[in-house]
Amino acid sequence: MLHRGDVTPGMIGGIQTHGQLSQWHPHLHCLATYGAFTLQGSFIPLPEGMSTEPFLKIWEKKIFKLLLTEGLISRKVIENMRSWRHSGFSVDKSVAISAGDTAGLQRLAEYMLRCPFSLDRIISVNDDGKVVYRAEKTECRPFPVLGNENLHKGTPRNFEVFDPLEFIAELTQHIPDPGMQLVRYFGWYSNKARGQRAKLQREKETEGQARIDISEEDTPYRKLCRMRWAALIKRVYEVDPLVCPKCGGAMKVVAFIEKRDQPDVIEKILKHCGIWERAPPRTSPAKDEPPEQSEFELEYVDAEEFLAAL
Repeated sequence: MLHRGDVTPGMIGGIQTHGQLSQWHPHLHCLATYGAFTLQGSFIPLPEGMSTEPFLKIWEKKIFKLLLTEGLISRKVIENMRSWRHSGFSVDKSVAISAGDTAGLQRLAEYMLRCPFSLDRIISVNDDGKVVYRAEKTECRPFPVLGNENLHKGTPRNFEVFDPLEFIAELTQHIPDPGMQLVRYFGWYSNKARGQRAKLQREKETEGQARIDISEEDTPYRKLCRMRWAALIKRVYEVDPLVCPKCGGAMKVVAFIEKRDQPDVIEKILKHCGIWERAPPRTSPAKDEPPEQSEFELEYVDAEEFLAAL
């Protein structure tokens, strides 16, 4: 759209398979640059106020090409879909994050990676095990009928009542296959592009620049590493690991002790704190006794008599 071949856009795509009621609803959330980067790292934005039509056409063309190549669709079906009033494709770019809005970027990333269901939206669990689960929004919409493979629309509602096994099945269908990557990085954000930029940056560094200090002193570099480590834990668990839970004072890391290398030190510290409990020795597993052999009494029955009894 910039009509230039020397620029690279960036995109992070998140694969989502669930809807508001945890039903099967595959779609993509994409965090894309509103423009592209030059080889030197300069950013060239797209014109303001662009409609979603160009993005929709590219998206539709790419998907049809992919399905056609995989043999999952025919040209006749493509022509038929393109004649529809609503082709089934849609693109929404109403959410925009301005430069420097780190908090907004984090909220959007969390939304892209959210869990298929929320414990807060489980209204109740009845005595018979049925689960009442509400939608994310309060407005009633014709969500697909539960258990309908054709995803036909049902009665407009903002909740669903699941039998226990139905609720488990609805959730487990969103578990990805082993090794499947739900987050993909493209263009400027791809691993290859980032590796190339890091390599160029290292080549530009001179020998006279300050190197990382690995001494035992509390250097600025060590403080930065500790800050990043603590910030990540605080972001995930919403608890600051460097704040004392009793007095609220600031704590610092004295040492890292691993069981593999210093088991005696760990034992000494736990005994001093009065919380050392030595695990009882494991006993050898009992040998399985052979199952009892059931005795059967065989009786001969004539073939004609047997067939007549059926």
